Amino acid sequence: MELDKPFPELGVSMDPRSVPWVDAVVWSDRTVEGRRVYEWIGKDQLVSVSWSSGLLSIRLSAQSFIEKDVMYFLISAPFIAIGKNVPVG
Repeated sequence: MELDKPFPELGVSMDPRSVPWVDAVVWSDRTVEGRRVYEWIGKDQLVSVSWSSGLLSIRLSAQSFIEKDVMYFLISAPFIAIGKNVPVG
């Protein structure tokens, strides 16, 4: 696999219209300049998500590039959205 960024399955954009809201887990924070940055991982890259006390746990699927080294991806962000088509468990 050719890597043009560290984790090819993670998306990033400053334009909320380009975010696949229904089919992804999306988290967001603000840059130093105050602009909002959206990051996401699509439902095809994960098995399920769960959360507790503001910490989101994502269980990665076998086809995820990150999964070759880790089983879970943990996110703590001011804004987290879980799309309607993302498996929760």
